[in-house]
Amino acid sequence: TPEPTSKKTVEPAPKKAAAGAITGTINYRGDKIAATPVDMASDPFCVGAHEGGFDRTLVVVGDAGGLKDVFVQLTDGVPDERYKAPDEPVELDQHGCTYTPHVFGIVKKQDIKIINSDETLHNIPAVPRSNKEFNVGMPNKGMTIEKTFKKAEDAIHIKCDVHPWMSTWCFAMEHPYFGVTDAAGNVSIATGELPDGEYGVKVWHEVLGESTGKVEVKDGKGEFKLTLGGE
Repeated sequence: TPEPTSKKTVEPAPKKAAAGAITGTINYRGDKIAATPVDMASDPFCVGAHEGGFDRTLVVVGDAGGLKDVFVQLTDGVPDERYKAPDEPVELDQHGCTYTPHVFGIVKKQDIKIINSDETLHNIPAVPRSNKEFNVGMPNKGMTIEKTFKKAEDAIHIKCDVHPWMSTWCFAMEHPYFGVTDAAGNVSIATGELPDGEYGVKVWHEVLGESTGKVEVKDGKGEFKLTLGGE
């Protein structure tokens, strides 16, 4: 189930590229997809958290046609090495009866810190194909737990049994060369110690599927554009 978004959403400014980075833009090609209202009547807290109503949009497109929440990863050409998982966890927050972020990545074995910022019960099942499943209840505001996925795996679905509109997607990666597009459809991937050369690019969207391309990295920098949707 795609992530619901508020009627009063304000697009953040595009993220600045890191020094030594691959920058890309993912655009949407196709008809506008209408938002549909989400019925939160089963939980008064969720209703109260979204004065004016709450809509679910299948495809979130910025004013200039950029596509939000696309997971972008480098593929062919990335050195076959053992990459250490960062010590800092990635935070996954339950706020206003939605997950933030809606799409995110970790290096495999990196902790995911799951937070309940709501004064209501959330029950979180993860539905991986290769990794170990988990299903945990978080009844109290301020409660945190830490989970991880030990194997590389794309598009692990994490839901909420109590609130069926809540949905997020986790990518457990072998390497750190990945990112997620912002509200303008832009992504920045720090190249770090990545050698110059040509690399494969794979992009994924929960509704529009996958596409692939290439990017040339020179002096630690590269640019690419891809499109999802349409024929």
